[in-house]
Amino acid sequence: MASPRCGVDAESSALSKAVAAQGVILRLWGPLALNWLMMALEGPLLVALVSRLPEATANLAAFSVAFAIALIVEAPVMMLLSTSAALADDRPSYKRIARFALALTLPLSGLMAIIGSPPVFRFLNDRLWHLPQPLSAWVAGAVWLLIPWPAVIGFRRLWQGLLIRQGRSRLVAWGTVLRLAGMGAGATLAYAFSSWPGVWIAAMGLSAGVTTEMIAIRLWAQPVLGKLPAETREAPLSYPQIGAFYTPLLLTSLLHVALTPLLTTLMAQGKEPLLSLAAYPPLTNTVFLFSCVGVAYQEVVIVLLGTRVGDQLLPFAHRIALGSTLPLALLNLPQVGHLWLSQVFAVPPPVEPLVQHSLLILLPTPALIVYLAYLKGRFIRARKTLLNLLAALLELSAVLTLSLPLIRNTNLPAVYGATLALLGARMAVLALLWPLTRKVKV
Repeated sequence: MASPRCGVDAESSALSKAVAAQGVILRLWGPLALNWLMMALEGPLLVALVSRLPEATANLAAFSVAFAIALIVEAPVMMLLSTSAALADDRPSYKRIARFALALTLPLSGLMAIIGSPPVFRFLNDRLWHLPQPLSAWVAGAVWLLIPWPAVIGFRRLWQGLLIRQGRSRLVAWGTVLRLAGMGAGATLAYAFSSWPGVWIAAMGLSAGVTTEMIAIRLWAQPVLGKLPAETREAPLSYPQIGAFYTPLLLTSLLHVALTPLLTTLMAQGKEPLLSLAAYPPLTNTVFLFSCVGVAYQEVVIVLLGTRVGDQLLPFAHRIALGSTLPLALLNLPQVGHLWLSQVFAVPPPVEPLVQHSLLILLPTPALIVYLAYLKGRFIRARKTLLNLLAALLELSAVLTLSLPLIRNTNLPAVYGATLALLGARMAVLALLWPLTRKVKV
């Protein structure tokens, strides 16, 4: 018969192993979370810059359109990080993924050049934005300054995936520090040595920042590339296999990018449209600031699932969910929320109650984002990326199903309908797909 002391020692040993495992997870996730936090600050910093330059309102409008174009064109490259983290087991596999990335990213940068060309941009502007002069010329010029954006970001994410795979996530965070420094230097030089409008200065800052970061990440990834096995242990990774893995992820990114334009279009047709549209940017920026640390967990799951610390990934997700939800809960206190919205975002008084109430609706979002990242990370690690596409399709379908009646057929301000639809859609995705985590083998 085992002694009580043996039982205590076994429990102590299990606890020590769990603590050590969570330490491993923290060391990988912490820098990635910091990286996402710094990226979340990039947009507000550029908006603050443009707001302090001449003709601020017109330049802010032009920047919004140019940045939206860049994000849409960039969307297909976003999952190259997850792809290299999941598939780059050896040098032959990496080389094929790199060629795949080249074939994907260069045409997208070419597309930016085509969009920015005068005849094409005039055609698009006449049908989509209806921007007057000089705004349309400013946007076209900003698009040209952002031509490197898709290719640079694509390869940066490819090499970031290698660093994360090797447990060097701190270098990813340092890369973002250099990105912010490069962005500041590029914008400062453009301001000092040109008479450009604010939107062009911001676009130059963006391109300089991502290029600086890409160069640093490439240099840091070189030792990792040298240590990759020269030969594959299994059959070489083929281009059709990479395409089958990546295509669902590409479509997933496009669906996620489509979500915001869809909701803003619907809100424009609902009750109190102007107030709702004005409330949406500070609302989503605030929620993203506290949710982005959960987004970073997807790559952690991809890298560590199936290792000796894999059984601690879900308990660690619970900790992130709680830790990221509590600060957002604090902002739902009236005085704290008022201070945040009035001083940080300078939200007009008529808009502030809509943002405050919407923050309360979206309070569970940071936790939901963490669990969605865990779910999607498991699917990618198992190379079941069609399930990631299914999750995106379910989310978009649920948002449409819920938002249309809430926005068009109720007396709720449109932003409330949009936020309720977002919350309900994410809960539905988790409820429907979570049972598959037990069935997907890694």
